[in-house]
Amino acid sequence: MIIPVNDRYRIASDPRQWMIQEPRTRNGETEWESRYYFGTFESAVKELREVMVRTSDAQTLVDDLADIEKVTTTLSQALTPTIEGPSKLEKSWEIPE
Repeated sequence: MIIPVNDRYRIASDPRQWMIQEPRTRNGETEWESRYYFGTFESAVKELREVMVRTSDAQTLVDDLADIEKVTTTLSQALTPTIEGPSKLEKSWEIPE
């Protein structure tokens, strides 16, 4: 499973772990590199939130609080499932004639 968060981070998994990945350019091509490893999805999300806040450009407490809100919104949007529309759902329930 791969969950894109933004252009700097994504969360990926394999059968044993969850990983925070960052892009890396190698030979002119971008590939994602695992940087942090976790046993649970919750731990990965919590750490990603911390990393995103710690690496922000905030210089004051007010800036930091604004960045925390932005990070929270970004993660919330990335982790909210989307439905591609009722047409796909309706098609799966149609009875063939």
